[in-house]
Formats: sequence, structure tokens, C-alpha cells
Amino acid sequence: MSKKIKLGVVGLGHRGRYMFKLATSAFPAVEATAICDINETLVEDVQRTYPGVQSYTDFREMLAKSGLNTLLVETPAHCHAEFCLKARQRGLHVFSDIPSVASLQEAEALWQVDQAAPGLFMTGANPNEWAFIEALCEFHRRGLLGKPFYLEAGYIHDCRYLWAETPWRRHNSTPIRYCTHSLGPLLRILEEELRTVSCVSSGAKVVGEAGQNDLMTAHFQTPSGIIVRFTASFINEAGCGHHSYRVFGTEGYFERLSARGPQKAKTLVKTTQLYGMRQLTELPIDEQRPEYVQESQQFGGHGGADYVLWKRFVTAVTEGAETAPINLKDGLRMTLPGIFAAQSAAQGGQLVTLTYPWD
Repeated sequence: MSKKIKLGVVGLGHRGRYMFKLATSAFPAVEATAICDINETLVEDVQRTYPGVQSYTDFREMLAKSGLNTLLVETPAHCHAEFCLKARQRGLHVFSDIPSVASLQEAEALWQVDQAAPGLFMTGANPNEWAFIEALCEFHRRGLLGKPFYLEAGYIHDCRYLWAETPWRRHNSTPIRYCTHSLGPLLRILEEELRTVSCVSSGAKVVGEAGQNDLMTAHFQTPSGIIVRFTASFINEAGCGHHSYRVFGTEGYFERLSARGPQKAKTLVKTTQLYGMRQLTELPIDEQRPEYVQESQQFGGHGGADYVLWKRFVTAVTEGAETAPINLKDGLRMTLPGIFAAQSAAQGGQLVTLTYPWD
């Protein structure tokens, strides 16, 4: 396959336009080739920015005629898989936003096609690339936390201001399914799969409309007994930062505490293995990775994490890597637990067993 990345994008909402611009502006190896959306107005608007690009409102036509070799999938979250599947059937590289799939059936179908196809599948999990997460992984690799036995993440974001633009959020609020931002980083330090889950919902207390779940919390467990807790709320009055993480290890502790009003976000660590760090110590590290400061300032996006995702993907493609830096298996490991957790919540918290396509 050509080392020149001929990029097409399906889904020209805000995220799609931004990620397409980032890739084609920041990396000389990426060539703007094709754009696609069912909204003709969006297509026309984007084409004015890229006069030479091929434009489509029919995805199948774009795949058949445009000559692209790499697809960026930025459609709504519930329909990523169908576009990824068609592209991988043609052997195209795919860069897909998260979550990877919306159902267990989609996971199985996409996994089977991906395993048989040439090219790379990249999961666009930007939280995995935050600097403080890289610090967590480094502490873990060096044994400074010992063996993790309890991990926790929270995604707290009052999304009611988005209801007008995306009405589906108002009447289909199952926040536990959107677990990739939280579980993805934690799963970087877990070799085991999550195998059981019990999840409960607070119901609709804040606004009180049918179909809403103000807050949901899930307890997952691995075969060896490691506990992972995830709490998600998209309807609340918390007013805090979105993402927090905690890791309890046999030799240490790591915490990323999101902003609390005037209090800025903090990254804290404690380890028995380093002199001077046997007390909880704040690390001078945030989202932006020091090795990409200049690029992150120029291209921005989630503390520079979007740039790092593209940097790693472009490098993998042009150097002929056998697998993507965050591949489909990684994506499904962080996506499927939310689907099973939602099943548990629908059954009043009943314990549910998780399965994966590679079992």
C-alpha cells in the first residue's frame, strides 16, 4: 500500500472538520483526498476550504471512486462501525473516533473483518495520549506503584447545553456506555480483561424526564480480583472538571483530580519505592506532553492529544507497522464494558459476564 496517506473523511460535523484539517495541515504525508456527509450544505462549505478535494454525499460512491487509501470516521457515535466495516473490507487504513462500536454484533463483525484485512485500524482515543496518563504508565512500568488492585475513573460533564444541537442526548441518556475516555487510560496498565460488571443508575432526578439517567456507576472485576469502578454523569450540577482517575497499587497510589471551581486540576503520586515520595506528591504535569509542546500549541485539541494520535498513526502507516498504536482490540476493550454495564443497569444491577470477540 502507498506510503502517501490519501485521506478521506466521513462525517463533517465540528469534530470531523477539525480532525481532517489537523491531519492534512500538520503532516506532509497526508493528502486531502475526499470528503463525505449526507448534509450537502456541510459538504459545500468544506469543499470551499479544499477546492481540489472530491466531495460526496454517498459514502459507497466515495469508497468506489475517490482513490483514498485511508478513512477518517467522524460520524455520530452510534454509527461508527458500519463505515469502518465497509472501509476495512476494502483493505483501507481506518482512523475511527470512539466508541468503536455500538453493539456486540457490530464488535464481532468488525473484529472478523479487521483480522482478515490488510492495513491498520486506529482507535482515536485521545485521553490515552495525555501527559499525566503517560506518567501513570511510566510509574507502572517501573514498578513504582506495585500491583494495581483498585482503579477508578469518573466522567462528570453536564451536557444539557448540548441538547438543542444534539436532541438525542436528551431522551437517550445512558452515560455508562460512553466509557472509553475513562477506561481507555486505565486499561493501559491492566493486562487482564474486565470480566464481570454490576451497574446501577440514579434514574432521572435532576430534570425528571423519561429515558434519562442522571448518573450511573459500574463496578468491573478481572479474573484475578482487580476492581475497576467507573462513574458517569451527563446531567448534574457538579460544575467540576470532566475526567478524574485513581489507581491503588501495592506499592503506591496515583491520582488525577479534575478541576474544582478555582482549584486547578492536579496530578498526585505516592510510592514506597522512591525516597522523598513516600508522601503524596504533586507532579508538575498536565495534559500536554512536553515532547510535543510546539506542535500542541500550534494544532491544539484536547491538550495536544489529538496531534499525538495523528503523529503516531501517520508514523505507523508510513513506516509499515504491523498494527496501529491503539488498535481495534484496544478500542473494543474500552468500548464493550460500557455495553455490558448498560445491560446490568437495565437488570437492576445484576452481575453480568463480559465477553470479547477474541475469546
